[in-house]
Amino acid sequence: MIKLEKEPTSTSPHILLDSEMGKFLIEGKSFPEDSKHFFQSTIEWIKEYKLENPKSFDLSINLYYLSSSTIISVKQILIILMDYQKSGIKVTVNWFYDEDDDDIKKTGEDYMKLTNLNFVFHINPT
Repeated sequence: MIKLEKEPTSTSPHILLDSEMGKFLIEGKSFPEDSKHFFQSTIEWIKEYKLENPKSFDLSINLYYLSSSTIISVKQILIILMDYQKSGIKVTVNWFYDEDDDDIKKTGEDYMKLTNLNFVFHINPT
């Protein structure tokens, strides 16, 4: 499957979805003007990748700022991963946050409760 990579901008995160390397990540700050449009290709890629019948999918999310519309888009991605899990694909979400950023940590905990996906929480190195 073709790799999807979006370079970060002043308002949008770096996204890398590379099935050959087994690397799937979203990192940076995210408050694009049109979050739905920005994340659409990411959502479509993840939906299509399921057709490849992967055995596992480990997504790393390291966002230090999420707008309310980004929160919705990330939720949509996680809902797709719930479908992966229901199909027998092992899903892990690596959620990164700064030690003093309780809001980002709580956002990850809320997603975990909402989706019942396997979340692993990591404190960013200083």
